[in-house]
Amino acid sequence: MRRPWALGMLSGLLTAVISQETVDSAGRRTCTVEAGGTNTTDDAPAILDAFEKCGRRGRVVFEPTTYHVNSVLNVTWLEDVEVDIQGTLLWGTNISYWLENSLDVGYQNQSTAFVLGGNNVRINGHGKGTFDGNGDYWYAWIRQQANTSNYPGRPHQITFNGLTNSVVRGVNFLRSQMWTMSIIYSHNVVFDTILVNNTGNSYQSANTDGADTIRSSNMTFNKWSVYSGDDSISLKANSTDITITNSNFYNGLGIALGSIGQYNDQYETIERLNVYFKTWTDDQNGYPPNGGGGGLGFASDMTFANLTVKNMRGAAVAISQCTRFSGAPGVGNCTNSRFQIRDVTVDGMAGSTKSSRVASLQCSAVAPCANIGLFDVDLRFANGTAASSYL
Repeated sequence: MRRPWALGMLSGLLTAVISQETVDSAGRRTCTVEAGGTNTTDDAPAILDAFEKCGRRGRVVFEPTTYHVNSVLNVTWLEDVEVDIQGTLLWGTNISYWLENSLDVGYQNQSTAFVLGGNNVRINGHGKGTFDGNGDYWYAWIRQQANTSNYPGRPHQITFNGLTNSVVRGVNFLRSQMWTMSIIYSHNVVFDTILVNNTGNSYQSANTDGADTIRSSNMTFNKWSVYSGDDSISLKANSTDITITNSNFYNGLGIALGSIGQYNDQYETIERLNVYFKTWTDDQNGYPPNGGGGGLGFASDMTFANLTVKNMRGAAVAISQCTRFSGAPGVGNCTNSRFQIRDVTVDGMAGSTKSSRVASLQCSAVAPCANIGLFDVDLRFANGTAASSYL
């Protein structure tokens, strides 16, 4: 049983339970979600109502107002639908509710507040539509727990599960409860012009990745801006054909490959990652793949090109066969990973760094790294001296 906590306000009467529905000349329905207008009203029923009525060959509209989401959302039946987000979806702060009711992601012990899936889904926030996780409450709460890593029941802001042939464009994600978005069993999806800002107002955010891909393929991340103390974009088990372009990452761990290889005897892969025209600012690492929990498999065929960095706080390229996080329970064995990292090319990286290390490579003796190449790398300290340490 998950431990109850009494932070936040318990939702009151549910008054916003319907949406306005119209039909155009082509017979396509449009549902406009009605907001209750107060945080004591749960707008989740109205949101579900709109998706149920107009989620197949229709259009769902969120008006330029605030919607208070105080309960979980599970919307996985969408087909040929436009989702027009002009306002803000603000998640409730009743931590005990979320710990008890968040939905299973299907990976590790992860859970989520919102599951969305379907085919040919076109989500557009026009640069102003916003998901706000009210994360400041979570950042304060998690600091008081013994396990500050993947705490059971602490939800992701949204999980795209089974999303195919779709586009998510122009949406802002603020102060996520934990990971911003998990993407699982999804294929052929473009995430374009996305802002993720998990900067806490009172406490530093923890374990607030920008995006995590799991068992997914043919993903494009274009024009992302991520402010996060954790991974900006993380590729996990069986992520293939991922492209990241024209993006800017700040204050976090950059692009991560992992966690992977953490489950004993399970075979996992990461293949065909391409990263172009990207900047890191004040990041700890630019590219940290890891593995070492007894799993099998490989990460291969990865290209990073035309990269710009500013004030890097650690090695720009870091490979570790065992990454462990402060506050995570248990002990680890990092000496004999059977997960191999191979065929990695970094071609063109320039900018400033605070670390003398250009690269840090710690590979397994059992499955050594192979074909790792760094070309045209020019990292310099503030005084203009070149960083030149490789470990």
